Amino acid sequence: MRRFVIFLILAPVMLLFPSASALFAQQTGMSSYSEVNWIDGKMVIDVETTFAPGSESLRMRDNSEEFFKKNFFNIFMDSIKKDKYGPLYYNASFTIDEMIRKTPDMLSSINDINNNIIKVFSVYNQDMAGVRMQYKLDIYSDIGSYFIKHKIPVKPEKTFIWIPSAKYSGVVIYAKGEYPLHGENRKGTLPPALFPSVYDERMRKIISMEMVSPEYLEKWGCAAYFSDPSDPGIKERVGDKPLYTMASSLFGRNRTDIVIPVSDADKLLYRGRNERLITEGRFVIIHDRPASAP
Repeated sequence: MRRFVIFLILAPVMLLFPSASALFAQQTGMSSYSEVNWIDGKMVIDVETTFAPGSESLRMRDNSEEFFKKNFFNIFMDSIKKDKYGPLYYNASFTIDEMIRKTPDMLSSINDINNNIIKVFSVYNQDMAGVRMQYKLDIYSDIGSYFIKHKIPVKPEKTFIWIPSAKYSGVVIYAKGEYPLHGENRKGTLPPALFPSVYDERMRKIISMEMVSPEYLEKWGCAAYFSDPSDPGIKERVGDKPLYTMASSLFGRNRTDIVIPVSDADKLLYRGRNERLITEGRFVIIHDRPASAP
């Protein structure tokens, strides 16, 4: 997911960045691009600064890095609010931007996120007229962890009526294409979310944020998203003997929650023998890469 944002930096930047030269403050531009890889749970932010001729080239890199840190809040919030494919979703009800703004503790934690961000590189452009920088965040440990409030996961409902089942190593949900939107007379495609939920057709909850152990939520969330069913990363998440099922409909304001058949849900919930798969978030969702937002 890529986002293109342009900031034109004028004289007021001196109020935020007093160590920069006047020429830097008055005639420097910056563009930023962000991309979320939902397979490995990483957000990469690429930033490029441009300088007017005659700028102090020896300080360009230091000034650029410091400027990024000073303006991290705006860059970060813009990145999660709107990218090439639309907003980044928290769950079926809220975007990540909405959740941050409605969670005072999270707003105060932006500085912690800034301190945890990893600088991948910082180099001069070929024409020495600017600096290219790349930074990386983990969307689960660096962002999602601030929303985790429970310590003990909620146990899923158990099915005691006998049903042919097995001890599975994980769950793979096929959700490519369009599906009916639950309670609506239309169809839609599945977008990824930080903390999606899965229900069955009786609206029993199969997995959700509060049903996953906090350590696994911070590690990889509730579910991983893949567009290629043959990706070797799927096996790493769900093991050799996963349960395969298909979405029957999508649910929620943001249509990020999945509904699966009751028969497959019963296989997971029978006598709680697959409870560990839910607690550890060993779910994979096969979906279409989203199209660019209009």
